[in-house]
Amino acid sequence: MRASLVTSEARPGADEDAAGVLGEVAVLLDGAGIPQRFRAGCHHSVAWFSYTLAAHLLARATDPALSLRESLAAAIAEVKALHEHECDLEAGSPSATVVAVRRAGEQLEHLVLCDSSLLLHGRDGTVRRLTDDRVDHLVIPGDAGRPAGAPRSAEAVEALRNAPGGFWLARHEPEAAEEALIGSVPLAELAAVHLVSDGVTRAVDLLGTHTASTLSRALLSAPEEVIRQLRAAERDLPQGARPRKIHDDATALTLRW
Repeated sequence: MRASLVTSEARPGADEDAAGVLGEVAVLLDGAGIPQRFRAGCHHSVAWFSYTLAAHLLARATDPALSLRESLAAAIAEVKALHEHECDLEAGSPSATVVAVRRAGEQLEHLVLCDSSLLLHGRDGTVRRLTDDRVDHLVIPGDAGRPAGAPRSAEAVEALRNAPGGFWLARHEPEAAEEALIGSVPLAELAAVHLVSDGVTRAVDLLGTHTASTLSRALLSAPEEVIRQLRAAERDLPQGARPRKIHDDATALTLRW
């Protein structure tokens, strides 16, 4: 397996994405940039959480006796144990999206939790994007009376984080791992895979400068150029079309066999 990594932080010194490879396992975590009031029970940074959970997940997932969901649950429990004695996690704690892959014989196992993505680039040239997009399809009480295009309140969305009928990501609840999307693909069918944070898939979902297929091909040939063009397109967005964060941490981890 050959691995390459490109990453661009939204703000210097404040990258909350974490990615790495250990043996036959690769992971990417995107720390959730939620307002401080929703993680007020913990004094640790979002970056600390995503980096620490990534390290524990890599270590756990190298054990073939554990499924990827079991590996993630164990890693979440281990990180929780590191700070639950000094932080009131139920009052709000950092969280992160997760993408993980593992070679198991002639199969590539995969796990996706929340809105980071896995791009499966087939040897036949086709590209399949796997994303847990439940956060984009929330049914929130009061939505029926909300004017079209009006933003939802942050409190209403937060109430559905790691809650039945809502959306799930890695936080301090090991049971969130059971909500991850999982599957496997024969390695013989794959030319490459990309683990990408939603800062990269902005090129598809926000900017419209790529499709999943063109993004995958561009990441194979010129990943640094993908990031350069992404940042330029973000800066060129008209004022009314800009998201809350003009720039987001953007990370892509590419694997080839």
